[in-house]
Amino acid sequence: MSEKEPRWPPGVDAAERVRHVALTQTEPQNAGWIATEADVSRDTAVKYLNRMVDQGDLEVTETAEGTCYKPDSITQLLREVRQLAEEHTLDELTQELNAIGEEIDGWKERFGVDSLAELRQSIGSEDLTVEDRHERLEVIEEWEYNVEIRESVQLAISLKSSLSTLGTDSLSGGSSTTLPQEG
Repeated sequence: MSEKEPRWPPGVDAAERVRHVALTQTEPQNAGWIATEADVSRDTAVKYLNRMVDQGDLEVTETAEGTCYKPDSITQLLREVRQLAEEHTLDELTQELNAIGEEIDGWKERFGVDSLAELRQSIGSEDLTVEDRHERLEVIEEWEYNVEIRESVQLAISLKSSLSTLGTDSLSGGSSTTLPQEG
């Protein structure tokens, strides 16, 4: 009998392993695949996956592989926005928006385009070398990422501003609003 080295740190239970595997996937995966990666039985994986679906953490989708699970995009976005709002000041978030804008403006100038769509279309230009196309494909990927991050940062700023307007600071772990005491 051969002993295999454990893939998971001691103390990480089945639920945590299934959760980690399921939430770190970018493509939908079936319960069998997730079970193998989490080192649990398929039945155990299904139990925890269904709980995660009920909690809104995962979406169920039907693919050629059967019933598959993927992270719920809205839940992921809201978590990211909250994390940004909790970990950064309004000034830091504003500076990040500026940095993103400057980087996108630099790409527009460098490639002579006005939009991401225009940069995509330029890939088909006959006068580009293989290296030029590859470079543009990399920039397209970065530009798409910047657009996603920009949306999250804008929402984090809006969240912080709304909480400030309401007079509550629930992002710091406690509430700054108190009820007046009688007496």
